[in-house]
Amino acid sequence: MGVVFEKEKSKIKMVILTKAKQENAVWYSPVKQNKKPEKTIIEGMLRRFQNSKLFAITNVVQFYDTDSNTLIAKFTK
Repeated sequence: MGVVFEKEKSKIKMVILTKAKQENAVWYSPVKQNKKPEKTIIEGMLRRFQNSKLFAITNVVQFYDTDSNTLIAKFTK
């Protein structure tokens, strides 16, 4: 099995900004999804994120294109 998530190869970076005094987190999209549209990748990442423990302590979620570091989407809870 190959690499699933890789900072340098993933198409999208998700930055999770948490509530005060909690550590922020960064997730990367699965490399095997790089050929899919950004919207599809983001929807999948959000679905997985909503099932994580981080979801309860999150204020803002930001999605960036890893090549250009451009903000693609932002969701506020």
